[in-house]
Amino acid sequence: MTRAEAKKKKELKKEFKDILDRLESFYDDKLEARVKNGIRDLEKVGKKDVKEVFDELEKFFDDKVEPKFKKGWREIERLMKKEISLKGIDGAKLLEYDPESPFSYVSAFLRDRAVAAVHPSSKYVVRRVLKALALDSVKVVVEFGPAEGVMTRQILAALGPDAAVIAIELNANFVGALHRIKDKRLRVVHGDVQDVDRIVADNGFEKVDRVVSGIPFSFFDTAGRHRLLDKISGLLAPKGRFIAYQFTTHLIPLLKQYFRKVEHELELRNLPPHFVFTSYK
Repeated sequence: MTRAEAKKKKELKKEFKDILDRLESFYDDKLEARVKNGIRDLEKVGKKDVKEVFDELEKFFDDKVEPKFKKGWREIERLMKKEISLKGIDGAKLLEYDPESPFSYVSAFLRDRAVAAVHPSSKYVVRRVLKALALDSVKVVVEFGPAEGVMTRQILAALGPDAAVIAIELNANFVGALHRIKDKRLRVVHGDVQDVDRIVADNGFEKVDRVVSGIPFSFFDTAGRHRLLDKISGLLAPKGRFIAYQFTTHLIPLLKQYFRKVEHELELRNLPPHFVFTSYK
């Protein structure tokens, strides 16, 4: 990379950080207090009223929060796509996927709408998911949409030496990044999570202990959601768990159709905040 390219990339990185800082400021000033109020409401009401409180909180997300984040994403997209006027510099080349770049998630997001985020999950979401996974004595984990492997690395660190992680990723750039994780327990599959039953069988397993997903189920139509949850439920061994971390609560009614027990937590320290759902076979 030339000195001019490095300078321009540094400028872009600063502008990108400024956009994320504004989004984070909105979260700190407006969103956190509203969500905490919703949680306090949940603690006060009986079980029959929980859905009403969740619906109100969800409406706040849909009406107030999501448009704010979408505006931020549009700013990022404008930043990533704008012409770089410096003579001899190809803007598209500068913004090619680079796993070492702060733009890695953003460039993948802009080029592939099946990518759900412009940055990795926070360490707080990762901790909540790991706690929900309860990986002691677990032998086989399937991960949907691992991206660059932030969650994957922590799962591997918590598993025993004879365990296996099947990571299913659709984005080719992320698949390349996952292959850089040198761990014989990791099996990276470039494929569609809707083929999870075939993928698990191809890897020599009949049942799995855990399935974890960061893929928004809004990516699938109604039939696709039911089909995938049916496959997950069928693949899980007795006492198996399905953990999903999502921006919305729309998944709760569906999960209750396929699992005997569903628990939920809210992690505020993520951009945007995420719900973590633990479903028990």
